[in-house]
Amino acid sequence: MPNALIDQAILERRPLRFIYHGSLRVVEPQCHGRGHRGTELLRGCQVNGGRPIERLFDVAQMAELALLDGHFGAPGPHYKRGDSVMAEIFGQL
Repeated sequence: MPNALIDQAILERRPLRFIYHGSLRVVEPQCHGRGHRGTELLRGCQVNGGRPIERLFDVAQMAELALLDGHFGAPGPHYKRGDSVMAEIFGQL
């Protein structure tokens, strides 16, 4: 079952905070879906916890997922709707 908190964050344009590979991340979520290998994925613009880059996260490897206050505007500069990595899209900007 897809993570509803991620879809809420996309719908409301609110950042997410989570632990990923041992590091605290803050991400502006852009696209949430299931990859071609069946993995639940999040494409987002990382704004804290590493370089500010658009990257792909494996949802199963996230810990302590939280919806943050505040909102963000436009998606990252490389974002494209209908992310080709996703076989099925649950939510997108």
